[in-house]
Parts: sequence; structure tokens; C-alpha cells
Amino acid sequence: MSQYIECKDVVKIYKTGGIETIALRGLDLVIQEGEFRAIVGPSGSGKTTLLNIIGGMDKPDAGTVIVDGEDITKYNENQLHEYRVKRVGFVFQFFNLIPTLTAVENVELPMILLGKPREERRKRAVELLRRVGLGDKINRKPGELSGGEQQRVAIAVALANDPPLILADEPTGELDTATGRQIALLFKELHREMNKTIIIVTHDLSIAMYAERISRMEDGKIVMTVSPAEMDAYVLAPSRTEEIVAKLEARKREIENEIKRIENEFKSGIISADTFVSKYIELKNILARIEEDLKKYTLT
Repeated sequence: MSQYIECKDVVKIYKTGGIETIALRGLDLVIQEGEFRAIVGPSGSGKTTLLNIIGGMDKPDAGTVIVDGEDITKYNENQLHEYRVKRVGFVFQFFNLIPTLTAVENVELPMILLGKPREERRKRAVELLRRVGLGDKINRKPGELSGGEQQRVAIAVALANDPPLILADEPTGELDTATGRQIALLFKELHREMNKTIIIVTHDLSIAMYAERISRMEDGKIVMTVSPAEMDAYVLAPSRTEEIVAKLEARKREIENEIKRIENEFKSGIISADTFVSKYIELKNILARIEEDLKKYTLT
């Protein structure tokens, strides 16, 4: 696979009422062509902001975003519109379907924007709905479908113009566990069949496990990328994980207490400045390694 998406030193700052919020802090990310990547992380870590920037719905304040060899941060509004319509398919948490239109009419909408003939777009819309398991419900309106069925329509909408890149923001967030996993499996099947580059943002690790690689975001940066197999070792052996985390946290408290101790000794004149600085740097380095290890076992 060749490199398809590369984010370099991406910064995004939102300003509200004189207050600045840094959503992305010099973020770096590389995704290969045809890769299925999941992005996980705590609320407010910048996941949706990253997806919006890759999808051309928002622009960074600094840095570059290369997609298929082109820096989309330099696109004007017309270029961004064309990029979104032709090259990116979006799937959202709340389905974003037109309630007055049938399933097949919703899937036709993106093709209308490209001026495709009615017969051609109807044929493709029906084919896509059949592929996502809704061949018998093409004339149903969203209100007549379950949540999982509505999300299947939304996936067909995203695929309508055959874009090479599919971006999904919490696509299972409004679904129960079983239905969410069916949707995740559908993404995996479509990835395998169509060789799309797919990025899913999710808070649910069981959904992220369907991807080929899983990246964790924290404070506006990608701090770790692992395979599902590595995720197994970190997350899916709870008793072992809890034991490791407990030991790491205990060790972290020991080091923090040791730092406080030498700080007090230095202030009291018990140890020299040279001794304090040497021990302080050593302990801080140990603490940083412990915190990195803790991140491996707490990916959400």
C-alpha cells in the first residue's frame, strides 16, 4: 500500500467569546491507501476535529494535510466542495438522512450533485442498498426504518459517488451493541470488497477492533497506533490488565512521593543543588516512562 493521507504538524484553535481552545496540537498522522483505521480517545481529544479537517469540512490553523498527493489545506472553497462531493464519503452518528425522501432517493442525492442521469443514479442506488442489506426496503422513508437500517442507508449514501475515502464519525453511537457490531462488520466487508480507505472515529473499543490499525488521540495529538492484536494484549485480558495498571500506578505514586521528598530535602538544605537536579531529572524520566506504559493499557 502507498501513503494516502499524511497530516504534518496540524494545529486547530477554536475561539469562542475571547477564549481559545486548542483542538489539535501539532498532530502527525499517516494512513496508507486502502487502509481501515480507527481513531479512539477521550471526549475532547480532537477526534472529530481531525476527521472534519481530513474531510475538507474545516481548515487547520497551521500544518499540512496531504491526501493522495495534494495539500488540501491550500484548496479554495470551490476545490473543497469538489473534493467533498467526489472524493470523500461521510457517515455520521445521527444518520443525516432527508426524512421526506425514501431510502433510494436519499442515496441518489450525492449523484444528483454530480449531474448523473436519473436512470444511472437509480440503478446504482438500488445496487448499493442491496449491498448493505436493504434491497427490500428501498422505498421506505427513514422514519419507517430502524436505527441500524438508517445507518445502512447512510453508508450507501456515502458510497454513492464511489469516493476513495470514507470518513465515519461515531457511526455506531446511536445504536445498541449488537446492531453497532453489525455496522462495524459491514464497514469491514465493504473495505475488503471495495478497497476503500476508511477512517472511523469511535469511543467504543469493540468497534475499533474491526479496523486494521487503531490510533489513540489525547490532547490533540496521536499518542499511539497499535494493531488489534496488540489491543488484545492491552485491553481484552481484563484481570491481567488491571494487575499491570495497579502496579504501574503504585510505582507512579512511589516516584511522585520520592520527588516530593527530594524537593523538601533541597529546600531544607539537606541535599545540594547538584544532587537535587540530578535526582530530579532521573525521577522525572522514570515517571514519564511509567505514564507512557499506563497509556498502553488505558487506550480509551
